[in-house]
Amino acid sequence: MSVTRRFDVTGMSCGGCERSLKSAVSRLPGVSVVAASHEDQSATVTYDEGTVTPEAIAAAIRDAGYVPQPER
Repeated sequence: MSVTRRFDVTGMSCGGCERSLKSAVSRLPGVSVVAASHEDQSATVTYDEGTVTPEAIAAAIRDAGYVPQPER
């Protein structure tokens, strides 16, 4: 089942950062759509929850050089 989740992300400062994050997260199996905004400091990801976990997505964000923030 596909779900869409918003991740608060710090460290993005430009469109290049957005592209870098989108590229990293898009490589994960089960991820179908990634939208990132350096202005909102967020990423919205649509993924198959049976294939990939929010923790794996957060790890991909971290590996790309950005900081996913804990949910509030």
